[in-house]
Amino acid sequence: MSNLTGYNPEEVTMSINSIKNAYEELIACMGERVQNEIINGMSDKWACANAQKFYNEIFKPSVDGLLAGINTTFESVVNAMNEAAQLWANDCGEAFSPVAFALIIKNMDTSSICENIAGIRGIDLDQASQVAAKLPSIAADAESAVSKASAAVDNCGFIGGAQAANLKASLDVIKSNISTAVNDITTQTKVAFESTIATYGNTAGQISQAFAGN
Repeated sequence: MSNLTGYNPEEVTMSINSIKNAYEELIACMGERVQNEIINGMSDKWACANAQKFYNEIFKPSVDGLLAGINTTFESVVNAMNEAAQLWANDCGEAFSPVAFALIIKNMDTSSICENIAGIRGIDLDQASQVAAKLPSIAADAESAVSKASAAVDNCGFIGGAQAANLKASLDVIKSNISTAVNDITTQTKVAFESTIATYGNTAGQISQAFAGN
């Protein structure tokens, strides 16, 4: 726990802002980076019905579900911290202005994944595998952001031990869900890649060349 004694509005606000910063970092990983590096990054390397099915029916629902859970949890955590801070302020006869928190709504856009590109269907396996391999690293960065939020809860001095433990447990669920989703997606990606190879073969370089020509 921190060395907070009594009621220190500046430290209270700093603690809550640390949660907000961790949230924004987390959304940047699971929202923006996953969209740009994984989905958009795959758009010129894998084009066929298998690719569209994978991203529309497996990848998008999984990541969108994670993002929805992240929003629900962090909104709850910030609300709880604001409420706890308000109680401290009331007990100390001080004024407290709750720290504003705005949700960042992100949903995966899979429209860049095509059924064919200039008539070419298939996968550039080497290039597609390199894109897919980025996901665990992104997830690790996301889990690191959650750990920062958990540390901010643990180090604040105005939340009771039981409440802090409950908030940290809810954040731990996010980390567990990210890990589970990434493992599942990785397994399903390999299956979808193999199915594409069996159907179309390895169209190394052809998709990206056709994509560049569009």
